[in-house]
Amino acid sequence: MTGGRTWRTLGLMTGTSLDGVDACLADISLAGDGLAFDIIESVTVPLAGDIRQAIRAAQSGSPDDLAALHYRLGSLYADVGERIAAGQQVALAGIHGQTIAHADGQHTLQIGSPTALALRLGIPVVANFREADITAGGRGAPLMPFLDWLLCRGRAAGTLTLNIGGIANLAYVPAGADREQVTGFDSGPGMCLIDAAAEQLFGERGDLDGRFSSAGSVDQALLDELLAHPFIGQAPPKSTGTDVFSPALVTEIIDRRRLPPADLLRTLVRFTALSVAENVHKFVPAPAGPTELVVSGGGARHPLLKADLAAELRSWRWVTSEVLGVGPDAKEALLMAVLAVAKMEGIPGAMPGVTGAGRALLLGQVTDVSPRPGAE
Repeated sequence: MTGGRTWRTLGLMTGTSLDGVDACLADISLAGDGLAFDIIESVTVPLAGDIRQAIRAAQSGSPDDLAALHYRLGSLYADVGERIAAGQQVALAGIHGQTIAHADGQHTLQIGSPTALALRLGIPVVANFREADITAGGRGAPLMPFLDWLLCRGRAAGTLTLNIGGIANLAYVPAGADREQVTGFDSGPGMCLIDAAAEQLFGERGDLDGRFSSAGSVDQALLDELLAHPFIGQAPPKSTGTDVFSPALVTEIIDRRRLPPADLLRTLVRFTALSVAENVHKFVPAPAGPTELVVSGGGARHPLLKADLAAELRSWRWVTSEVLGVGPDAKEALLMAVLAVAKMEGIPGAMPGVTGAGRALLLGQVTDVSPRPGAE
């Protein structure tokens, strides 16, 4: 236990995979580098097809389209939050928002108004977690290494974590690590290219259980071309997004390569695994002995991706984030809740050794529309 105040906190997350709203309600106590949490409920509410299309369109749409989606997503977060918080004494919420634009170390934009949730639940809502880090000279991403540090620093051996959402990010936490000793960065695509190819080639949201890619073979020429992407070998700190590894890139590959659909999808699975593995081999300290690779995110369930990663990272034993007390689909939403508590407790959520920011900063901005007792 940390000895700090316990906050019953709601975390909400929509990521670059556009699969749904991840929600996590947890009791959280955070003081310095000590974290205690108890997850009360975690769910994923699928995003409707029209919202998915609106998010994609907003990336190149008009200012009015962007503003309308900002409020529409805010209402959606409030709907999900109300459902999870029903009958609970929730004190706080953290919302990531939907990333619409992210250029490494230059700018970032997450939309989804926090005001609707603050109004409906009558609680402070913390959002906009990336802006301060970008302004302080950081990359703004990844955010996950803050939670990884809190969860893993007390373990007996160093821990490598891999979160495979739309984008994949890594963190290495040595045993007993101080904040400055944590290594973390985006490695490249997670499920974003695989999902985009499954949708464009097969009309499905993803390659569930490898059903399409398992029927294909790797095209070595395409794989070599993809592995030559400059981001893959770029040294950290670094971050990326679906503006770089985009559905448009998949469309271009489909039109230019004319591969059998299953072969193209199998090649993208292999590329995703090798892009992670190359970054581990180049930028993560080699383990002194067998230790764990703790995996979370939707990609943790993809059997071919798992097999490819396991074959390339033989020094690391694959486990899911269940070993840390949080399920693979709940970890990002828990991160939002923990970052919200960190903001209210005055604890920096920024990790300068990860993002390259000039100093550790408080992350997030608070929306609180509830009048104080006695105010008119």
